Amino acid sequence: LKPFRLRTSRDAAKATPNSNSEQPAMAHFSDHGVHCSDPYCRQRDLLPMECKGCRQPYCVEHFPYGAHSCTKGLAATDRRAVVCPACKAGVRLEAGEEERAALERHAASGACRRPEAAAPAPRPRCAAEGCRERLTTTNSLACPTCHAKVCLKHRFED
Repeated sequence: LKPFRLRTSRDAAKATPNSNSEQPAMAHFSDHGVHCSDPYCRQRDLLPMECKGCRQPYCVEHFPYGAHSCTKGLAATDRRAVVCPACKAGVRLEAGEEERAALERHAASGACRRPEAAAPAPRPRCAAEGCRERLTTTNSLACPTCHAKVCLKHRFED
């Protein structure tokens, strides 16, 4: 039921005898949008989302891979890798593969090469007799006469 409202003289003045002119219609969106690809939903969505796995449009509820039983699902976009502890190389994990199986596959392929343990380069020491100071960029200085690198204690020509 609509509430009853008394018409006033002001309302009567506003009404014109030729008020049959067409008013602008409301916006109709029945011809826009796309139906959800889920067979039980089929909801028309104005802003559908496209699945990256199967390339089908879905509504918000059916967009996740598990909600529409995507055949490709995470396998299409899954990019995971593990680091080989022996050679420090990245090994790609295939869909549904465990880390241990991927590392065994990497080792069996012959791509895993253990780096030779190279001895670290010896750090330079002060050239002054009897001094065992290790030289770095902040505590070393080249002698202006003999051009030998010395520590800051031996920077003078004494």
